[in-house]
Amino acid sequence: MMHDQILEIIRTLRVEKSDNRQYEAKAAVAGFPQTALRSISAFANTPGGGILIFGVDENQGFTVTGVYDSRNCQQTLANYANKEFSSPISIITDLVAVEGKPVVIGKVLEADKFAKPIKVRKTGKAYIRLFDSDFELSELEEQRFITERGVSKFDEAPVPGSGLKDLNAKLLEAYISNRGRASTVIADMAREEILVRTGIVTESGELTTAGLLALGIYPQQYLPNYSIQASVRKSAKYSAAVRAINAKTFDGPIPVMLKNVVKWVDENSDDLIMDIEDWKVGEVKEYPLRAVRELVANALIHRDLNPASMTQNISLAIEDGRLSISNPGGLYGISLGELGQTASSTRNARLAEICQYIPADDDAKVVERLGTGIPKIYSELEKYGLPDPLFFDGGIYFTAILRHAEPEPWPKPAKMRNNRDIVISAISEAHLTKTEIARKTGLTSSQVRYALQKLIEEKRAVKAAKNGDPGTKYAAISPD
Repeated sequence: MMHDQILEIIRTLRVEKSDNRQYEAKAAVAGFPQTALRSISAFANTPGGGILIFGVDENQGFTVTGVYDSRNCQQTLANYANKEFSSPISIITDLVAVEGKPVVIGKVLEADKFAKPIKVRKTGKAYIRLFDSDFELSELEEQRFITERGVSKFDEAPVPGSGLKDLNAKLLEAYISNRGRASTVIADMAREEILVRTGIVTESGELTTAGLLALGIYPQQYLPNYSIQASVRKSAKYSAAVRAINAKTFDGPIPVMLKNVVKWVDENSDDLIMDIEDWKVGEVKEYPLRAVRELVANALIHRDLNPASMTQNISLAIEDGRLSISNPGGLYGISLGELGQTASSTRNARLAEICQYIPADDDAKVVERLGTGIPKIYSELEKYGLPDPLFFDGGIYFTAILRHAEPEPWPKPAKMRNNRDIVISAISEAHLTKTEIARKTGLTSSQVRYALQKLIEEKRAVKAAKNGDPGTKYAAISPD
């Protein structure tokens, strides 16, 4: 690792005043720190691995203290990697001089899924990295790693005690109709045969987990934790009060949960664009609902259905400036870097297939086409000038986060008399869309539209590109 890279990492840790998901600092003046064994296990079990920095003391504000013996520290890391864990792991070591003192870097590579969970041999305990700490895995969590070694078929498992009586008639009719239109082979089958051959019902007459979740009247009768726990807590930045927590549990079949959760987000999120003078809200939602819909659908379809994971709900939280949704089970078959860039393996292939034929709202299917969800999210956020989503793969959980930037007030020169002057000043520097102008100036969407209309009539502004919202850009016309 280059000297400048490690300096930047240390600067980041000092600013954050904490270790983080990827980096762990260890004071190593008096000898090799034994707590490193837990961190090595955690990084080996966590997607992407992580980096240990020996010779930097967190308790002293990430002061560079140096290591006791750089050669011995590196050799100890190599020995531990081969002998002190349930399976040998890979650690790449390096020595860097920082502020005139030796610092040893240990890059722990993620272990192969067939070796996970990596346990510390002396204690028999395994760890995983969450936020800035190493957390011991429970027996159930260890079991989840073991089941990830094979092909996931939990969505095809029968649900004891269930049957045709548990299917939602309306959803079932829509599914049968859509499957028939999509395939002439299926269209010629009898109704009962369709249900068996497409994985809704087992040959013994019980519903599959996928069939129950997608088409059941009330799946939670059999799978009580297959639900979404949602909450919102916003400090009312624009008033003196603090908005109370609004917690709600969403249940029912997947199409119903998807529709109701998106509606709830709509009701519990504000408009993004605000007038900085009187706080009148504009017209753009802080979280584009199409992007929210895709994230919720992904969580419902791709959550881990391993019985060891079914004690956990999906969680959704709205806080100031961010919406996060987490589901049990990490990415399946791809890395975080490949997410949205390549065709992904599907943990619950049968469930995903069924959901392509079930309408959730306005006749739109729960899933339109596999592999299109993440690109849709990026596209929708880009349309409104919002930051890219954040994704975190914790191995046993996956979290997606939508964010928005607070509007930055556009400085008003003393001679500015109206909104038209504010807008013309903004578009004199660069060609901007209506949304970009609103974000830059703090004006509402309606104020921007009216100002642009007048500016065009006055021949002070012109459409610079495209001819329709939201992509039309506007430019100022230089006076002759």
